[in-house]
Amino acid sequence: MTPISNRLRIFFHVVLFTVLMICCYCFIDDHLTLHTQHLRSSLYIPLRILSILISPPTQLVIWTSLFLWFLIIKKSQKISHTLYPMVASLILTNALVRIVKVFFGRSRPDMLLTDGIYHLKIISFQRIFSSLPSGHAATLAAIMGFLAARHPRYALLYILGSILLSLCRVFIGAHYLTDILVGNFLGFYVSWMIYFEESLDEPIYLEYTKKEPTYDSLSFHSQTD
Repeated sequence: MTPISNRLRIFFHVVLFTVLMICCYCFIDDHLTLHTQHLRSSLYIPLRILSILISPPTQLVIWTSLFLWFLIIKKSQKISHTLYPMVASLILTNALVRIVKVFFGRSRPDMLLTDGIYHLKIISFQRIFSSLPSGHAATLAAIMGFLAARHPRYALLYILGSILLSLCRVFIGAHYLTDILVGNFLGFYVSWMIYFEESLDEPIYLEYTKKEPTYDSLSFHSQTD
């Protein structure tokens, strides 16, 4: 497949996804939010716990700490090189999520339920206008996208798992369905872009995994010289 045809294919997918999201925004989101309101009392606690586990701060701390541990402390080049795409995907994905949230300024479901407000407020830094996209969904998709890239045989399961798990944000009234789908789209796209990008033979961060020369090895080299 030529680069031009590949770009056209990506452009077509983006356009198709955008059309679907507009339809979801216009015809599904508000009705689904109102319909799931009665389920929150019985499912709120377990879904809230799940929401905390997949939250961006939780996952960023876990995977960044693991990466730095194997990179600096254990000096494991293999594991560090394996974890790097996931950590990079998480950081870049959440940075993009912040930008998109501010640009679209979509009202949270709470505003629909309490005041009947359901609209976009372009360029808004208020939390009540930060629904689109879901950072939880994007974070989970970045992780699942990394796993899907490493294990393509189970890619469909990872994609479905990411969408289904991130739907907890809809049932606790934190996001609309469109927010979840857009977050997943961003997370998967960024993780696959980073994972499949042609990398250097030896990334610069792997310098930290190299063992420091010992006294015996230095003496041996000096004698041979």
